[in-house]
Amino acid sequence: MNLEFSPEILKYCESLSEQPEEAINQLERQTYLSTVSPQMISGRLQGRFLSFISKLLKPKYVFEIGTFTGYSALCFAEGLQEGGEVHTCDPSRDYDFIINQYASKSQNFGRIKFHKQSALQVLDEVALSWDLFFVDGSKKEYPNYIDAIEKVIKPGAVILVDNVLWYGKVTQQPRDKETQILHEINERLFLSNQYHQLILPLRDGIHLAIKK
Repeated sequence: MNLEFSPEILKYCESLSEQPEEAINQLERQTYLSTVSPQMISGRLQGRFLSFISKLLKPKYVFEIGTFTGYSALCFAEGLQEGGEVHTCDPSRDYDFIINQYASKSQNFGRIKFHKQSALQVLDEVALSWDLFFVDGSKKEYPNYIDAIEKVIKPGAVILVDNVLWYGKVTQQPRDKETQILHEINERLFLSNQYHQLILPLRDGIHLAIKK
């Protein structure tokens, strides 16, 4: 969902932004053809934004919560420094066939480590110096994800939290349970003195936070 911009504006921005590799385009098409919730994919413009952030940061290690069909992981992999890795976590195996048949065609596929355990378990067991975190898993678990990240995050590392506008419902009252959780995450990062932070109304909203 795009809260502000018309489809024409979005297509214009997409057409005059750096284009993804063809394997990513094929993965996006297959996600829409083969899944019941294709809107879960980051999509063209947000994907280019994630790639751009990765290219700016040049991370060694990226930790992603929520793999889906592997689209966003491929975008993050584009900016990794030499020897860098994206570690993406999702217990679901529902989309493995898409990952294996389409995401695997990307030139950056070998830079991604797929974990089929919960993100909290992986974060506890894999001791790496994470440069970038992307939170896009179960919304009810967002507070637990942030708690776990804050135990290991280093100064200068970046957290990206997806879907923080939740179809615009964060501005409405009364808020349902998931919407309230997302609102509280936004407030938590805003009120904390630990971060430089910014909410972008890109697609369904991304909260960016840099650890001071």
